[in-house]
Amino acid sequence: MKKLLLGGIGFAMLAVGMPMAIGHSNGHESRTVADCEKLPGSATTGERGHCLECIKRPVKHHWHPDYPTGKRCRPDDGKP
Repeated sequence: MKKLLLGGIGFAMLAVGMPMAIGHSNGHESRTVADCEKLPGSATTGERGHCLECIKRPVKHHWHPDYPTGKRCRPDDGKP
């Protein structure tokens, strides 16, 4: 009976914790204009301006404001 109870508790903990394990933080990257609008600056200056410039490139890119300067605009491969 104890094994059944412990197994049930373990399963419940796994079921509750599983959604958190599947999702992952994608950092502070911006992939859309709406994401860029949340950043400080204007449409032409500051982080917002650089973000908008990055994501509007002909080849799809995304913006990482927390990366070092010069490495913030990266090709968008669907990964963070």
